[in-house]
Amino acid sequence: MSKKKKTEKVQRQLEIDQLDKMLWLSTPLGKFMSSINRQAKKILPSSRPNKYIQRAWVVRIPNAFVRERSKSSHGFQTVVIAETPDQALEIASESSNWEVLDFAVSDFQVFPNTPL
Repeated sequence: MSKKKKTEKVQRQLEIDQLDKMLWLSTPLGKFMSSINRQAKKILPSSRPNKYIQRAWVVRIPNAFVRERSKSSHGFQTVVIAETPDQALEIASESSNWEVLDFAVSDFQVFPNTPL
């Protein structure tokens, strides 16, 4: 399979995942869970000052989380702008711009693009 076809396949899978998320958020339970998350975000920032600054984070995921394992198991990465690693992972889950890596990634990795 050519690199272009692989990239297109990954792109289609990410679009399907995004549609799954939209479908989940349209269900009553999905609406309830998202409203709880929004309420928590409204409460927490007011209780303490924000110490974080926005910066670029690299998010890497293993091939196994996107498609079936193969002998040439590679990973994927994207760079997002966020304040914390958790927020970076959440933003990356909605991203449709993923780069295919030439090396295997064994687990989720979130780290700053450039150190402070």
